[in-house]
Amino acid sequence: MSNLKEKRIQNLFNAESGKALITPIDHGFYMGAVKGLEDPVGMIEKLIEYKVDGTLMSFGLNKIASKYFGTQDYLPKIMTADYIIFGEVPGEPKGVLANSYYSSVELAAKYNFDAIKVLFSWGTDVEQQMDVIKYIGALVEECENYEMPLMIEPVQMGLNLPKEKGKDPKVIVDACRIALELGADILKAPYTGDKESFSQITKYSHVPVIILGGPKAKNLKDVLITAKDSLDAGGKGTCFGRNVWGDPNAKNIIAALKEITHQNAEVDEVWEKYNLG
Repeated sequence: MSNLKEKRIQNLFNAESGKALITPIDHGFYMGAVKGLEDPVGMIEKLIEYKVDGTLMSFGLNKIASKYFGTQDYLPKIMTADYIIFGEVPGEPKGVLANSYYSSVELAAKYNFDAIKVLFSWGTDVEQQMDVIKYIGALVEECENYEMPLMIEPVQMGLNLPKEKGKDPKVIVDACRIALELGADILKAPYTGDKESFSQITKYSHVPVIILGGPKAKNLKDVLITAKDSLDAGGKGTCFGRNVWGDPNAKNIIAALKEITHQNAEVDEVWEKYNLG
């Protein structure tokens, strides 16, 4: 791996713990004015204040929030490089219908992103899936040319996938392996549901594995437990959006997640400390 690519990856992970608390704010790119993220620029201000390890965002949001980057309070950022159609009506997602390469590695490098991210969803039609594989292949080459890390997010969200397969640990393990062999430098993966199966991803991937958050959870404590379990199983961090800024107590949730991530704190300890009950 090149020195520049390695440096960009290191920017996203805490120097002491080697782990990352990333708060994605690219949801409006696909879904519109999502509740809790109506003011994404204001959210960037908060993420800088809360000192998260990084964020995930669209190129368009980067443009309108450019004054917040390149300052002393550096916020590492990952660019969402593909566009995902979740449904026929804006703001009413029902599953991945299609996704396509949208931006470019050249833009990511020009505007000082530390990585780019693409979704690799299973369960769309075969032609659509082959198109995604082809543009990921092209991205791998582009990323090598610009020494840009590539984060791949393998998920089971296509409407053709049987529902029972969506959270099947073996399916998640297989999807992550395929994403790794496509050329991922970082995996953004669903949690498999238990430490034993998740460790099959972290142990054999040889790249950082962080977990995605998914839909807003009914029980916040379960979110913290999932974060802790994934880290105990070899994970390198979390990428939680709706379960962070979708809650009015986001500041304390981030503080709790930071202690779990970087200080190996116990869930019950931070639950009481930050009055999350």
